[in-house]
Parts: sequence; structure tokens; C-alpha cells
Amino acid sequence: MVKRTGLKRQETKIFCPGHVFLLNLHGAARNGENFVDGRRISFSPRHPGSVVFAPAGIDWTGWDEGDETASFLLVSIEQEFAEEMFGEAARHRQTALPPSIGFRDALVEMALQRIAIELKQPDPISAAMVESQAKLLLVQMVRLNGAYQEPLKGGLSPFDLKRTLEMIGSLSGENLTLAALARELGVSRFHFCRAFKQSTGKTPHAFIAQRRLEKSSGMLRSTNLSATEIALECGFGSSSHFTNAFRQAFGVSPMEFRRRCRI
Repeated sequence: MVKRTGLKRQETKIFCPGHVFLLNLHGAARNGENFVDGRRISFSPRHPGSVVFAPAGIDWTGWDEGDETASFLLVSIEQEFAEEMFGEAARHRQTALPPSIGFRDALVEMALQRIAIELKQPDPISAAMVESQAKLLLVQMVRLNGAYQEPLKGGLSPFDLKRTLEMIGSLSGENLTLAALARELGVSRFHFCRAFKQSTGKTPHAFIAQRRLEKSSGMLRSTNLSATEIALECGFGSSSHFTNAFRQAFGVSPMEFRRRCRI
């Protein structure tokens, strides 16, 4: 765990022989510069929940300015662990994962949070749980970067996919139905579900659930709204549904998640 207090500007220099994940738990970085192996790359504001991924052997340096108080979770995974996990596939199809600085992905965030929880409250099977989450992190990064995947045919057009994601972002609750999304695109519900999964790798239900959890985790960090208020704002049917879904994803209740993010 990395924390800073009373500093608006921080400098970063990370070089590790393993794969590094840095999860922004609290506080935002609003402007700065990033350099990967000496090459300048674009800077995007990093808010709570955003993730930095630096592949093994990458030299990431830079600086950022933002909130005076912030905290981060840093997890490093040995390169040998990844090579052993992918086995023959890694040897026959080399996968050079690119660095990703300031991205959002619910599965990555959940895995990192569960690792932190296991390390804070270890039990006899914590090591196995942490190892399983480390595998999930690596597999998800491979999938996010399109490795080991053949081009998919029959999915939504780029224009229709963009429209769908915009609608998912703007609608909530009863207005966000598969029938409504399909109707906006002028296709059947069956065709929409099949094409959406081909384009994103997820069913519409799974994708929407992931986005709701992303939004709710951000609100738990940045607001003082109650769990019931957040549940309604994020489109969950009830506070109990929200609590159960959140606990299944993150391993803790929403209020416990908020408490730990603000420690």
C-alpha cells in the first residue's frame, strides 16, 4: 500500500522484473506526464478505481499533480509465474502486453481489491486465493489486449457499438432493458444479444452488471451517500441486491469497502 498526505505533486519511477499493477484507491491525479522506456506517452487523468499496468521489464517514470491526500495499492507478479501459467501457448504465440496507464476494468479492480483483503486478513487458504486472483489479472490483461483471439465476425458495427455503450452509460433502472437497446438499433433482441457478445466478449447482462459495480465502487469512494442511495443511483433493484452483488464481486460489503478505501 502506498499513501501520500499533504503533497499535490508526486514523481513516479517504477522498474520491476515482474508485472506491476497500481490501483488508485483514493484521490485523483489531474495532470502530469508519463514516460515509458524514455518515450513520452499521453497523460489521462486518473481517478479512484483507475489502474496502471506496467509489464515486466518496463521502465515507467513521470509526475502528476492532484489531490493532496491519496492512496494506492501496488501488486507485483513475477514474470516466471506468468510464463508457467500460459505454458505452451506463451512459447508458441509470444504475447507482449503493452503498458496501460489509467484504464478502468471491473475485473482487474475486483481482483486487486480481493488480493488486498486477503493480505490484510490472512487465513490458511489466503495464498491460494491470492494466486487465483493473480492468474485472473494476467488473463484479463491478455484478453483486454486481444491476444490469443481471432477476429470476431457478426458483431455490432463500430457505430452501433458506440451508440450502445453511450445508451448503457446514460440509462439506468427500468429504462435499461435489452428490448430498449435492441429497439434503438432496429434489430431483434436475439440478434442484439448475440452481436453484443461477439463485439465485447460479454453478454449484455454481464456487461451492464460490471458497469454498475464500477459506478457504485466509485461513488463509495467519492461520496457520502448511503448504500441504498447508491443502489438506486446505479440501477440496482434494491439495496439487498446491491449488497449481495457487491460482496460477491469484491469480497466485502459496500460499507466495509468504503471504510477500507478511506483508511
